[in-house]
Amino acid sequence: MSTTNKRIQGDYNITTVNSSGATAGNVLVTTTNLNVVGNLIVTGATTSVESTNSLITDNTIVLNNGEVGAGVTLGYSGIEIDRGSSDNVGIRWNESSTYWELTNDGTSWSQITGGGLGNVIDDTSPQLGGNLDVNGFTITSASNGNVVIDADGTGLVKLDDVLTLQNQGSDPASLSSYNKLYAKAPNSGGTGMYIVNASYSDELVSKRKAFLFGLIL
Repeated sequence: MSTTNKRIQGDYNITTVNSSGATAGNVLVTTTNLNVVGNLIVTGATTSVESTNSLITDNTIVLNNGEVGAGVTLGYSGIEIDRGSSDNVGIRWNESSTYWELTNDGTSWSQITGGGLGNVIDDTSPQLGGNLDVNGFTITSASNGNVVIDADGTGLVKLDDVLTLQNQGSDPASLSSYNKLYAKAPNSGGTGMYIVNASYSDELVSKRKAFLFGLIL
């Protein structure tokens, strides 16, 4: 394959015009590979890259380059992914709140705070990297929802300290396939610990009471 070299002294400008001499038209280069030896500077409102895959050797991509104000003067700078008929997703820097933000629907943005998500609900598979300190707060549920602690497989739910149950004002209803253990004012059993299931409801009897009942009976 032959090689043709063209040397130009000074600048080399290509301008496409219409019949009136106004700038118009396009420049099309058809080739297998287009190599640019030197810096490529593209000016204009939009740069479109329509290749299937773009490989970038640089380990840092700078967005909002050329900013002259204090911070991102347009308010936001980030990356958004077009998902076709599905909602877009993205990550951006919010200059107003000075937080990174995520979106899973292209509209609602959630803060990324303290190295994690702004809301636990945003993480559909959360995992703890250490012990959970509730810091004096309560683990609770809304709208009468259950709080379920479920160990996987042969795992156990272990309590390494004293289990303290608050006295209930009334007996709870039974629940199919479950035994409910609860506290209430002590009765003849002497323990104040009660159990209820689909077929039985009574107070657990202390050792002392059981001995007395045995003597009486």
